[in-house]
Amino acid sequence: MLDIISFGAATVDIFAKSDHFRVKDKNLFLEYSSKNEIDHSLICSGGGATNSSTAFSRLGLNAALVSLLGFDSLSHIITQELFQNQVNSKLLVAKKDESTDFSIILVAPDGGRSILTHRGSSRLESADISWEKIKKTKWFYITSLEGNLDLLEQLIGFAKENNIKIALNPGNREISARKILLPLLSQIDFLLLNRVESEALTLADFGQTDYWPKLKKTGSQIIAVTNGRRGAHILTSDQNLFSPIINTTPVDETGAGDSFGSAFVAALCYDYSVKKALSWAIKNSASVVSFMGAKEGLLTLNKIKR
Repeated sequence: MLDIISFGAATVDIFAKSDHFRVKDKNLFLEYSSKNEIDHSLICSGGGATNSSTAFSRLGLNAALVSLLGFDSLSHIITQELFQNQVNSKLLVAKKDESTDFSIILVAPDGGRSILTHRGSSRLESADISWEKIKKTKWFYITSLEGNLDLLEQLIGFAKENNIKIALNPGNREISARKILLPLLSQIDFLLLNRVESEALTLADFGQTDYWPKLKKTGSQIIAVTNGRRGAHILTSDQNLFSPIINTTPVDETGAGDSFGSAFVAALCYDYSVKKALSWAIKNSASVVSFMGAKEGLLTLNKIKR
């Protein structure tokens, strides 16, 4: 029996970090027609489903993922890394005449980044899922489904019918369909949002007095709101916890949200308290941003317990 199945994108991420990148007024830029050296580079797998499933496996859980790949050389990078991290890849679907998603990630000297994405075959549909094979698991960890709210509703209903707990980390396309998304959130055991997403969902600013009541009204059992380098909040029916980040020099902030959410849910899988889960999440995300890419810094079970 699986412990957890991740749903969402599987991509190839191509990182380029250069001291020649400049940041001004929230823009990352290079001089036009210039030729510059890259100080650090990396080609690896990415996407919410591969990032989270790898994190779960590193933390000792029996993890699998449901994602789409193309029939191309990029797909081999993904499958090889999943194999190396002992992630069950039997639920992956490879589509003929399709290309694998990839992103080019430009990393600034301070660790911030801008992302260019090519969408290949990433949008999951109901027909891509082997429904009988996903019954025997304890958790679903659902990342962005590229705005496929019909599939999200189907996954939630299926999970409830089969006593499977649900973690949801919606993407921008799900958040933009808030009128459809909001009624589904009462069925969610763990909801992960960043500050911008939470404000878009509640139509309230983070500092307003009605922000937390509106967020609580969504009905999710546990809600996490990450706020970048300003820490993270956890909201439950009877708690509002906060943790600052661990003081570290970020190399690359890619994967911070995935590492936070997956470590939090992993702690819940081990029946730890919400407070302990928050501690794990903060540790894992701090480690990930200390390396380039979303996976190199993912902690093992032994390391996160220290």
